[in-house]
Amino acid sequence: MEFRARIVKWDEIEDWCRNISDSLIKGQIPDAIIGMSRGGLVPARIVSDRLLIKELYAIKTEHWGLTATIDGTATLKQGLSSNIKGMNVLIVDDITDTGQSMKLAYDYIKSQSPGSVRTAAMLHITHSVFKPDYFAREINDSQWTWFIFPWNVFEDVMNLSGKIINHEMEVAEIKEGLFKAYELEITEEKLSEVLIYMENLGKIRKNPNNSFNPIMQS
Repeated sequence: MEFRARIVKWDEIEDWCRNISDSLIKGQIPDAIIGMSRGGLVPARIVSDRLLIKELYAIKTEHWGLTATIDGTATLKQGLSSNIKGMNVLIVDDITDTGQSMKLAYDYIKSQSPGSVRTAAMLHITHSVFKPDYFAREINDSQWTWFIFPWNVFEDVMNLSGKIINHEMEVAEIKEGLFKAYELEITEEKLSEVLIYMENLGKIRKNPNNSFNPIMQS
């Protein structure tokens, strides 16, 4: 097994966002929420909905490249377009894994002269260099898993499947390969849908017998 990967269900997202929202409503509700693109955008919107916060902004950081592959140092790709001076803000992301993206976001937002800055993530890995103020679930290093959130299922499963498909393979064989390499559980129906998109994007070739072949790079 290379590493563990797991597809997160929507009801888990709801539970984790409820946990964060419940913690916030017991204390100081933020004036504004800043979602970290890409992973934090949906959780930020859910939390803002629960707390009736209309001031919802976004910044973009990049650290991870292909699935479960760190792409250099965390960098800020897009800053704020709104003035948050004096506002009590909450930065939201899906997970603090290395923690570098959240730390970068925190330092950047602090430089914008807000009244206060707090941070939240649905999941927090204990080896992270940055610990958010709020998180729904803490995960020990020994239980590290690549969490495939509903908003990046196609991207991640395509990337992982691309590592598995090294000869002509049927869907069931690809599914088995994903489980052996990553303990990834996915239905054949969902995997088939992903594979069709891979074919349409020119990543693999579908054969008349419904098997798939890798496209050899020249």
